[in-house]
Amino acid sequence: MPCKKMTLRFDLDRPEDRQAWEYLQRLNPVSMNRAVLALINRAEQTDLLLNGFRAVLREELSAAMKAAPFQTVQTDSNNDDETDTTIMDFLDSFS
Repeated sequence: MPCKKMTLRFDLDRPEDRQAWEYLQRLNPVSMNRAVLALINRAEQTDLLLNGFRAVLREELSAAMKAAPFQTVQTDSNNDDETDTTIMDFLDSFS
């Protein structure tokens, strides 16, 4: 299989770019290529692991929520005006 080439540009005014550039400059050309390839592959593996972890977490939370005993609570909607007035009177007392 033929080799593929790619150009990478660094904006040295950005701290992240400068840090990456300085790291690569400390490597020789052969290890520089290997380091970049290793970082790309590691990033892909990390993404796959995170997505897998999120899927498992989502499934487990969903199962736990379905199994959790919930009780419905009924409130008396007739007292809403009274409660609001009481709360507002209490808050007005601080003025």
